[in-house]
Amino acid sequence: MGRLYWKFFIFFFLAQLTSVIGVGIAVSIVHEREELQREHEVQMQSQNKAMAPPVLYKPFKPKHKRWFPLMPILVGALASFIFAAILAWYFSKPIKQLRQAFASAANGNLDVRIGESMGKRRDELIDLGNAFDVMAVRLGALLQSQTRLLHQVSHELRSPLARLQIAVGLARQQPDKLESSLMRIERESVRMDDLVGELLALSRLESGVIRLEKERVNLNELLITVLEDACFEGEARKITIDYVPQVETPDNSLSLLGQQDLLHRAIDNVVRNALKYSASQSHVSIKTSVDNAFIKIEVNDQGAGVAEDELDIIFQAFFRGSNTHQTDGHGVGLAIAKQIVEAHGGTIAASNITTGGLSVAIKLPVS
Repeated sequence: MGRLYWKFFIFFFLAQLTSVIGVGIAVSIVHEREELQREHEVQMQSQNKAMAPPVLYKPFKPKHKRWFPLMPILVGALASFIFAAILAWYFSKPIKQLRQAFASAANGNLDVRIGESMGKRRDELIDLGNAFDVMAVRLGALLQSQTRLLHQVSHELRSPLARLQIAVGLARQQPDKLESSLMRIERESVRMDDLVGELLALSRLESGVIRLEKERVNLNELLITVLEDACFEGEARKITIDYVPQVETPDNSLSLLGQQDLLHRAIDNVVRNALKYSASQSHVSIKTSVDNAFIKIEVNDQGAGVAEDELDIIFQAFFRGSNTHQTDGHGVGLAIAKQIVEAHGGTIAASNITTGGLSVAIKLPVS
């Protein structure tokens, strides 16, 4: 039973108790008046008997009056009315505020807040008001995110669509360059397909549709798989990649609870981001260590790094650093990695390396 129940209980109990006390007092007063009147009549009868001549004497017989309990009913009704009015006001005011807030939210006004306006109550109604405020903040953030995402998607799709139109036009005007135009069309269609796939994955992660199916994951094997793919991708630009485990176990193995395919995607996105912004003939390193109850995965590159004021926002969708515009990309990979890591109860952060390059550190709980 919650606090609201006990408030109702106490109010009704006080109302009934006050009514009983009022009725009792009224009955007591009326009874006392009748007793006094009866004693007075007996005394008067005795005096008349002593003074009168000896005649036939009729003993006093009290007259039974019909007494309607108007006073107790009025007292009880008044007490019940007062407490009922207080109770109705106490609970109808916040309920009215909640109704108005929900109506405003339904009309699209998500800036309304009612937690503070409900005072210092300590019951389920104030909890409901605070929950409404949290809901309004969350919905507002989601709507802003969707609006921003729509604008950014429109911007990202505009360029490949324009190049597709140009390629189609060239294919019609210059049939001898049909093969190169078809190759351009293929590249742009693949780029758009990749973008749509990343957006769908990001949307599912942000909306919470994906439910984690945790299992024991061998992180060492997972990182080796990521490393093999990264080495193949970096070979064309002569970028070397190595994995340096820093754990005190016989086989340098690490394990944690998580969904393996999602963890693979998160780490792969971070490593591919390091490859993308690294110079040719440079080096990328992957290091692991144990920090209390967390496993730390650190990916270091030798690229241009990121401006200090952009380190906290590079994990936002479609954000691209001021010094990365010459590199092809959509700015979604790190945002997906952040969502996956946080879904596993971990953290991800970036920092610049003093000798040059960017370091991205992922911390995941062991269990």
